[in-house]
Amino acid sequence: MRPILVCALMFVIVGSIFFVRGQEGQQEMKGASQTSDAKSTSDQIEVKNDRFSGVTTVKLKPQVVLDKPEHQLTIRSETKLGDKKSHEWEMGTVSAYVWLESHYNRSVDYGDRELHFIIDGKPLDIGRITGGSPTESTLKPAFKIMASFVSIFDRSKLEQISNGKRIEMRFGTVEVTLGQPVVATLREYASQVLTLDKTTREKKT
Repeated sequence: MRPILVCALMFVIVGSIFFVRGQEGQQEMKGASQTSDAKSTSDQIEVKNDRFSGVTTVKLKPQVVLDKPEHQLTIRSETKLGDKKSHEWEMGTVSAYVWLESHYNRSVDYGDRELHFIIDGKPLDIGRITGGSPTESTLKPAFKIMASFVSIFDRSKLEQISNGKRIEMRFGTVEVTLGQPVVATLREYASQVLTLDKTTREKKT
């Protein structure tokens, strides 16, 4: 009887050890995945501070929102915080310049050029956006034509994006659901801009 009890006890102990090791392995894998996601997100955002002017520039590197052999669409952004405003009503405002850049080989129908988002089921209408010069981007090798469009996102739009978990976008006739890595990066960018804006304004008071 005693040998049987000893064997049963050994079985329970060994099983517990494997269970604990399995749990630790899962935690390590989860932690490594979260660290990797955080690193990849931070790599896409650039923050520069000009100590002479006190202006902080936050840049979002181009994020691919549509990737097809015949058409690629990217989104990037730049926000300057702490710069002098031309008008009094601009004081305390946030203006994130957002570019949509389209690389294609054949004609693309942008329709009414209206930019719309649905963030967690709630609409965010940007309105008609204008063409702009792609000053920081170059035509990708696989494509023949490049078009650039620019809009300005204010504080309320950034706040909505910073809390978004699912983002759908429509620009003219192009309609896409943004991938989670892009959503995470947009969310982090918006959060950083809002946090840095608050810090900048507090320094000036």
